[in-house]
Order: sequence, then C-alpha cells, then structure tokens
Amino acid sequence: MKQKAKAAIIESFKELLNKKSIDKITVKEICEHCNVNRQTFYNHFTDIMDIFKYIFFKELSMDIAQNRTFETWSGGFLATMNYLKKNSKMILHVYNSSYLTEANTFFISLSNRLLDDVVEECVKKMEVKLNDKDRSFIVNFYRHVFNGLMTDWVNEGMEEEPEIILKKLLVMITGSIPRSVSAFVKEEIK
Repeated sequence: MKQKAKAAIIESFKELLNKKSIDKITVKEICEHCNVNRQTFYNHFTDIMDIFKYIFFKELSMDIAQNRTFETWSGGFLATMNYLKKNSKMILHVYNSSYLTEANTFFISLSNRLLDDVVEECVKKMEVKLNDKDRSFIVNFYRHVFNGLMTDWVNEGMEEEPEIILKKLLVMITGSIPRSVSAFVKEEIK
C-alpha cells in the first residue's frame, strides 16, 4: 500500500507540474489530487522540490546509468537532452520558478558525479595520476560546458533537436578529455 501511495503522489505531482509552475503547487493540492493525507505525503517526501529531485533522478538515472563512461558519455548527454525535451512542460515550470536555484544546485551535483566517473575512467585507462585540484578543474570545466548548453537550450525553448546539439558538441570536444588529463599530468599547464 505504501508504494501505491508514493506512486500516486508522484503521478499527481507530475500531472500538476505539466499544467502549472512548481511555485503554484502545494502539498495540500497534491494530496487532494491523489486522495492521500498530508502525513502520507511526508512519509515519502520532505517537500515539493524533494519530489522533483526524486522523479528527475530516478527517471533520468535509468537512461544514463549505462552511459557514465568515457566511451559512452555522449549517450548520457543525449538521453538527458531527450528527457528534458520529452518533459519540457515540467522542466520549464521549474526553470521559470523560484525553485530554479535549488534545481540548478541539484543538476550541478548530478553532473559533477557523472563527469567525475568519466574523468576517473580516463585516468585509469591512461594509467596516470591526476591530483584532486586538477581533476576538479577538468570536471568543473566540462560541467560548465554541458550544463551551460542545456540551460541555454531550455532558455531558448528547447527547439533545436538534441541530436544536432550533440553533433555540434562532439565537433568541439572530441578527444579533449584525454588531452586535458594528459596535459595536467605532464604538468604542461603549471
């Protein structure tokens, strides 16, 4: 029964978020929409943003879990873009809300974890050591590139097809992560 209530809360939230800004959705409204009491809501989630994070992480992580490597990161990028486009109403209702800062913090954390995995795999494959400061610099650089592209794309209404953006991105950065790791390891930049 608990999982049914949780699923009902999630579905109600998604339906509401497809119709209006996250700023205008209340816990009371979600509970009324799916016919659960407030305590049931709080047994599963701490607040409205907690539901969004749960949904985004759970749904997207299924698509990108197999694309967290150096060889497959582009599949993860494309899966993320396609998820955003498929759920554009929900994403825009968060993007154009007072929750934007909190959502960005969540996306930054998620991107850092994914990119750190890619850099770690590259380091292992190259059989080199990379200090933590340089690793952070590389991860942060690529996070800014990826998240910046996605943010601009969302801001522009998500009109350009994700495959086109990925092709352009690949032209710009193909081979750049290994070159970055190699250059930092060889201390060419210090």
